[in-house]
Amino acid sequence: MSAPILIVDDDRAVRDLFARYLRTLGYLVETSAEGSEVLEACHQALPALVLCDLRMPGHMDGIELLEALRRRYEALPVIVVSGTGEMHDAIQALKLGASDFLTKPLPDLEVLRHAVERALERSRLIEENRNYRQYLERANSQLERSLGKIREDESAGRRVQFALMPPQRQRFGEYECSHHIKSSSLLSGDFVDYFAIDRDRFAFYMVDVSGHGISSALITVMVKHLMSRYLENFRRYRDGRLLDPAALLEALNGELLQGDHGKYLTMFYAIVDTKKCSLTYGIGGQYPFPYCFDGDQVEVVGDRSPPVGLFDEASYTCAKRSIGERFSLTLYSDGVLDTLPQADLHGCKEHLASVAARDDRDAEALAVEIGLVECNSLPDDASILSIRRISANG
Repeated sequence: MSAPILIVDDDRAVRDLFARYLRTLGYLVETSAEGSEVLEACHQALPALVLCDLRMPGHMDGIELLEALRRRYEALPVIVVSGTGEMHDAIQALKLGASDFLTKPLPDLEVLRHAVERALERSRLIEENRNYRQYLERANSQLERSLGKIREDESAGRRVQFALMPPQRQRFGEYECSHHIKSSSLLSGDFVDYFAIDRDRFAFYMVDVSGHGISSALITVMVKHLMSRYLENFRRYRDGRLLDPAALLEALNGELLQGDHGKYLTMFYAIVDTKKCSLTYGIGGQYPFPYCFDGDQVEVVGDRSPPVGLFDEASYTCAKRSIGERFSLTLYSDGVLDTLPQADLHGCKEHLASVAARDDRDAEALAVEIGLVECNSLPDDASILSIRRISANG
C-alpha cells in the first residue's frame, strides 16, 4: 500500500504542485492550508509523513506545528519547507526533530522526491529497530525466565535445555538430521541444533562447553540465543555472518570473551546447500574431527583450530566441499571417546570411523552400536550428530 502523505501549505499553487508530483510517484496525498487543521487530521488518520510550510498565516506556523507533532507523534517524520532559506530556521527545525529542511522554490522536484524517500526510509528503519528491540527484550525476558528455572531446580533446567534442542530427527528435503545426547549429570554441556535458513539451505552445529553441569548448560542456552539472533539478523537485515562459518565463529568468540563467563567451547558449524549440493563449514576446536562418508570411504573433515571463547586473537577458516549422491557426516563430542572399550586413542578413532560408514542409521542407532545408550555413568557429556542424504541411502 502507498504511503499516505499530508501536505500543509497556505500557498495553493505550491500545495497542488507538490500533491500532483507525489501522486505520480504513487503516494496517497492529502492537503491542508492551515497548520491547526493538521492535528485533528492526524488524530483521525495518522499519515506516514507530513510536509509543511515554515511560514503560514493563522494560529499555527510550521515551527509550532512541528513542536506539536513531536509532542504527540514522536516517530512521525516531518519535512519542513521554507521560502526564506534562513540558516536559523533550518537549525531550529532540525533541532525540533524535522527529518529534512527544504528551501522554496525547489531547483528540481527530484529534490522533493529524494527528501520524501529518505524520510520514509529513515522512519521505516527506526520502526524496524524499535520492533527488533522489543523482540530482543521479549527474547531476553524469555531467556531470563529459562535461566531462573534452571537455577531453581536442575530437573526443571534439564527440561528447559532439552526443549531448546531440535527434534531428534528432522528432514530438510533429501537430508535428515538426527542427534543423541547423553549427559553426565542432569544438565548437559553438549548442545546440537539444526534449522532451515531459507528454501535451499539449512545449518547445523555441535557445541561442547568446557566442563559440565549447570554453568556449562547455561552457556549452551546462551549459544542457542545468539544463534537465533544471528538467524534473525540474516532474515531481517541480510547479515552475512550466518552464511560464513569463520565469521560466525569469530563473532561467538567475541561474545564469550566479552561476557567473561570463564567458559570456552568447541564447535562445528556448517551449512548445507541442497540446491548446489555443497557443504560449507568451520571448526572451532572440535575434536574428534567429523567423519564424512561418500559411499566408498570415510574421510576426516577439518583441521586443528582454536576453541571458541578462549583467545582474543583467535581466527577461523571456512572450507567447502561438494556432496554426492551418497553422503553422511557424523560428529562425536569428545565425551564419546571415554565410553569406548578400545585401549588407545587410535583404536577409538578407527572404531568411530567404521561406525560412521553406516549411513543407513540415524544418530540413535549409532549410539546403540557404540554402546553409548547402555552407559549408566559418564565422566563427561557424550553426543552424536548425524547428517545424511537419505534419497540414495533409503
